[in-house]
Amino acid sequence: MPSEHKDIDGVPDTASEDGHGEYDVIIVGAGAAGIGVGIAIAHAGIESLLIVDRETVGHSFSSWPDETRFITPSFPSNSIGMLDLNSIAIGISPAFSMKVEHPTGKEYAEHLRDISEFFELPIREKTDVMNIEKIEGLFHLVTKEETLLAKNVIWAAGEYQYPLLDGFAGSELCRHTSTVPSYNKLEGDDFLIIGGYESGIDAAVHLSNMNKKVRLFDLNAPWLEETSDPSVALSTFSFERMNNTSFEQNTKLFPNTPVKSVSVEDGVYVLKTQDGQTFSSTTQPLLAGGFSGSHKFVSHLFDEREDGFPELNESDESTVVPGMFLCGPSVRHDGHIFCFIFKFRQRFAIVAQAIASSLDIPTDEFVEAYKSWGMYLDDLSCCGQECLTC
Repeated sequence: MPSEHKDIDGVPDTASEDGHGEYDVIIVGAGAAGIGVGIAIAHAGIESLLIVDRETVGHSFSSWPDETRFITPSFPSNSIGMLDLNSIAIGISPAFSMKVEHPTGKEYAEHLRDISEFFELPIREKTDVMNIEKIEGLFHLVTKEETLLAKNVIWAAGEYQYPLLDGFAGSELCRHTSTVPSYNKLEGDDFLIIGGYESGIDAAVHLSNMNKKVRLFDLNAPWLEETSDPSVALSTFSFERMNNTSFEQNTKLFPNTPVKSVSVEDGVYVLKTQDGQTFSSTTQPLLAGGFSGSHKFVSHLFDEREDGFPELNESDESTVVPGMFLCGPSVRHDGHIFCFIFKFRQRFAIVAQAIASSLDIPTDEFVEAYKSWGMYLDDLSCCGQECLTC
């Protein structure tokens, strides 16, 4: 048994396909959101389930730079009925199984593989879904090998593999931090980093610890935000790492300094800011501007909010295509941003209950179990951002 686990009485721990060519649920994506909602779907009593991923379970986490760790700490707190912040399933604790407070991406990917095997989730890896359409009440998921059919689809493909690469002239000349296998292996001594949220600060921390010189630019100033919402301000883990001699000596922060352009002149990268400043380095600049999200690939199945994210009903379902659901960091409701595991996991059971109910499967016991673990957030009307994050 890979993790600190406690069964839900009367709820199955396994899922299997129904033996036909049609599934009740297909989940696209086998990361934290896909595996987490898959476990919730199985707990809700839905057996006709399939999870597909174009790579492997936890692939995005495996692609993190070697030095990057979770900013949220893990603690094995199941004995007092509180979930580990990095858990994606009730009764499961990454800290208990890994004995690590801030796991690396590769460690967490292994954790996801362990629990997917423990729950016997039906997963089809190396399956790239190229198109999804709903035809006569069934979703047709077209892959290179075949077309899969489902009554319901949950899009949980995440965002890490879809970095934002625009925003200013010459952004294509920069290297996105998501493509860095290890900061320790980067050549150069003088780095320009564009983006000052978690990825940018993480890069600056590791480079400054190696006595590299870093100049970091952000159009805002996340490290100065007066809020406890980690979707806006930096994490405590980042602040703690910034508060050391290496960072203070080697990293210079440029808050409220939007970048206008990056160019290359005689092998030298030249960065110009919108306020007229010019900086140069022989090292390729690092871009830490975030991610565009995979939801763009299924935009035809959702209405769009003003901020570009999918419009969802109270069950995280498309408002225009019934049976099409969204899970993961792209979930938005009003001003609420569910971009961390401990946020978006609260919606897994909402989706599972909606699908189970549509299949006439009783959900009272399931919902009660998830509520008892703080994994069922269904009322946002009384909550501000602080309510979701404090």
